[in-house]
Amino acid sequence: MGSLPNLRSLSSDPNTVYQYELCDPENDDMSTKSESQKKISKLKGEKNSNVESLGEMNNIQISNFHPQQGVRHTRSSGSQYNNQMPSTYVNWDDYLLQLRLSKYSPMSSRSSKSNTTWTANNTLYNFHRGSTRRRDSLSSSGGASSVRKLIAVVRSTPSRLGPVYSRKVLCRNFAALCLGHFTITAALLPLMSLQSSVSTWWWPQNSLFQSSDIGSLLLSASFAIASIFTLISPIIIHLLGCNWTLVSGYACISVFFVAHLYPTLRCLIPAYLLLGICIGPITCARASYLVTLTNKLSYVMTEEEEIFEQINGEAKESILQKLSRGLQASQDLGMVLGNIVAWSFLYYSRDGEQEETILKTFFYENESGEWVCGSQSNPYRVPTNNYLDLVSNSTWYDALVVSCKTTAMLTSVFIGCGVVAMTLTAVFTDKIRLFLYQVKRPHSMAVYEAIKNAFKDPRLQLAAPMSIFIGLHQGFIYADFSKWYVVCSLGISNISLVFLSMGLLQSVAAFTLSLLLQNVPRYLVIVTGFIFHSCLLLVLLMWKPSKDDSALFYVIAAAWGVCSIIWEILNFNVLLHIYPDSTWQISFIHGNFFKFLGLSIAFGFHGILCTWVKLYALAFFMVIGITPHAWLEMKLESKRKMKGNLITL
Repeated sequence: MGSLPNLRSLSSDPNTVYQYELCDPENDDMSTKSESQKKISKLKGEKNSNVESLGEMNNIQISNFHPQQGVRHTRSSGSQYNNQMPSTYVNWDDYLLQLRLSKYSPMSSRSSKSNTTWTANNTLYNFHRGSTRRRDSLSSSGGASSVRKLIAVVRSTPSRLGPVYSRKVLCRNFAALCLGHFTITAALLPLMSLQSSVSTWWWPQNSLFQSSDIGSLLLSASFAIASIFTLISPIIIHLLGCNWTLVSGYACISVFFVAHLYPTLRCLIPAYLLLGICIGPITCARASYLVTLTNKLSYVMTEEEEIFEQINGEAKESILQKLSRGLQASQDLGMVLGNIVAWSFLYYSRDGEQEETILKTFFYENESGEWVCGSQSNPYRVPTNNYLDLVSNSTWYDALVVSCKTTAMLTSVFIGCGVVAMTLTAVFTDKIRLFLYQVKRPHSMAVYEAIKNAFKDPRLQLAAPMSIFIGLHQGFIYADFSKWYVVCSLGISNISLVFLSMGLLQSVAAFTLSLLLQNVPRYLVIVTGFIFHSCLLLVLLMWKPSKDDSALFYVIAAAWGVCSIIWEILNFNVLLHIYPDSTWQISFIHGNFFKFLGLSIAFGFHGILCTWVKLYALAFFMVIGITPHAWLEMKLESKRKMKGNLITL
């Protein structure tokens, strides 16, 4: 249907006359055409003189009906005789417009007797009076109210895509998501590295053995619980929403930090169980929120932005990569800031002689009296009696690897970060709903069936080894590399500096890699990452750490961060493309389950296996994980190319 003239403007000025060239399209009813011509001829014959004078004054042109054309509306300029219009004036343009447009306008749904039916016996006065009443009714308050009600009904009708949010609201939610992730990462990652390596927050008291592996065992149990609670995270997210799941999780992590003010087993065991319960839903809620914001932002893109994004690839995928870069940057910068704070506390409060005395209980000594570090190191436990003898018969309170005052100050900073993350997320994030089906809460059995089918999916089975490898190599860098390489050679305070360099280069690599994946084939990235990571494992296996090579510690950690971000981004993209938009959450749950399982295994075997055994195990799992992942990437790439060719055709 073509554009219609403005009926409000037609009725605003009664002295203005409009000219029309009325043309009948091919599909018009021929009976209507003949009937209208007869009515016009009859009315024109009754007042021939008035009509002729009116035509002279206003230059009214009524053309013949012409096919393939519509109504062409031009406003007459009028003449100096407009104020002398006779009382028997016939508004021809209104009648012709009524005949032409009645079936297109809202008037066609009204009563034909009261509004649109005119007979040849009507007088000219009634004809003009009725048409004026119709024009006035269109601009009346009742008509405007009807239009407003219609617009309200259309807007309130549930869309399959859910409600549409403004760009400002979506950007505010994304900024709050990144800030919350930034602050919680600044507290959690430094604590994990210090606790998993040397059990910084641990008071042995009446334990039978003093062990530096208590922290890694607690983290192993925590991530084992996290892998289980990841499976029920869809129910939690649907009950609370993504934003309140994050708020509740950050509150639980803050309570977890509070327990480290008095780090005994009675406080630490429940705290680490609580961490495992909340970290699974937090991870799934963050990924769900990211994908939700991606879909909502794709609905409010301008035409220029859509064209630009389609040149670089699919619009949603391009937006998701940008948001992922921002979220990853917030995590890396939080890691940098947290390690700066941790290093400052550890460096300025250390006691060199006391620290060296305590660290003697962590490592073996060779024949020359040097500590055995690197790949040749083995787990070492000292009974409590011998431990107290080594520290000059002092109490356990004075024999801690880090003083209680330092750990208390660090814990207070971490608690503040948790509270800030909780507050930012609660205040500045909204409950954004993606699809209409998310209004209904999923039944627990339906979630169970979906997860069970996901574990049977061959594509997710091929992606599972990569997720396990990601968890294993992250656990190795946090626990084993920190203790057997960094602490053994450089001391405890240098752990934070090593992870500071790792976070800096990891942020640069994440930003660069996400841009390269738009133009570089993914199999080249996989091959490059495999070669790079293999070289790192070979260096760690052959290298003997020493204080003289202090720069090499930071280089290895930074390179490890680059490899880690390669596998993280590739695995994230594969999990996102395996399932369609409506079921992408299940693939993330599947991937997080195996990732947390790998972290639990790595932390659990920290104090059991020798370092060289772990390095060979990492090499084995890297091959097992990358091989099916590369095959899956090629399958998905061929499917994307086929889809692109179909769209082009």
